[in-house]
Amino acid sequence: MKIKPFLILIPLLVVWGSKAQNNKFQVGIGYQRTWLLDNQASPLKYQSSEKTFLLGYTHTGNTGKFDARLNGAWGNFFPTGFYNRKMYDPGYNPDGTPKSDSGLILGTLYNARIDIGYAWKVNSGYSVIDNKKLESRNYAGASLSNQLFYSDNIVRNAWMNSSSLNAEFQHDAQYNARHTINIKISIPIFARNTRLPYHNSVSSPDGSSHIQTIFKQGSRMAWFGNFQSIRLEAGYDYAVNKMFGIGIHYFGQWLHYNYEKPISLFQNNIGITASIK
Repeated sequence: MKIKPFLILIPLLVVWGSKAQNNKFQVGIGYQRTWLLDNQASPLKYQSSEKTFLLGYTHTGNTGKFDARLNGAWGNFFPTGFYNRKMYDPGYNPDGTPKSDSGLILGTLYNARIDIGYAWKVNSGYSVIDNKKLESRNYAGASLSNQLFYSDNIVRNAWMNSSSLNAEFQHDAQYNARHTINIKISIPIFARNTRLPYHNSVSSPDGSSHIQTIFKQGSRMAWFGNFQSIRLEAGYDYAVNKMFGIGIHYFGQWLHYNYEKPISLFQNNIGITASIK
């Protein structure tokens, strides 16, 4: 007797469906502000006004939680207080009159971050408020992260890539199965950071590409003593039904790195999310 292929899939789908409640896929859009001082490139403080997006996946088990996220952002990049700075063409027209051409001196800052981590459930508890259950869980774990900052157009500061191993702590609270609040803090333990050399130029003795040369010449190991990238996340999710939810999330980061010359950064992000379980 032959078994049709789709009949084999039925028990697999049933098993997957029984576990689907533990999986959450998330998408989001938002707005971010970045303030940055890169002493290696300029004494001026720069800022950016950015659009952001988020793609995420979370699997929650009995003993822990796996989380993977991709964040991206891009926006105008300019010195604080000098948005209207212009560059003028000092040349002359064919008729001998001075040129009056000008344009705004604006850069574009691109920022991308990927995080993959696992956290173990440390403890949990619940209480009853107005006959409704309030459940809380604490998690402690670690994550691997890579974040990239790249400025384009005429502005050429804040180039940096950082791959880090982070320690994390997270607190989740769920009320009445519909309202969920979570708070997470992440601190790097070790990192491998890449920046341009102090003279901000790239030269290769063996003809390697600029990207290869930057990573060969500008990478070094760092630890919490000379590199801080402290991140705070907080969010609220409302379960519309068992399969779909919406939420609002905040992300903030303070970053400081000593080499080659110090760079300091502060970010605030607020976004809205939609999730499917």
